[in-house]
Amino acid sequence: MSYGRREPREMHKAVCAECGQECEVPFKPDGSRPVYCRECYAKRRPPRRNRY
Repeated sequence: MSYGRREPREMHKAVCAECGQECEVPFKPDGSRPVYCRECYAKRRPPRRNRY
């Protein structure tokens, strides 16, 4: 058992649908959905609310 240790994920090259920058994602893009780089993905996510 690995108990929290993960194998390195295979990364795939993609182009961000928002800024056009080349990025790597942990899944193989199939073209059916947009792919975003880390920065654009973070901008698109709704802000997290405090749990307390």
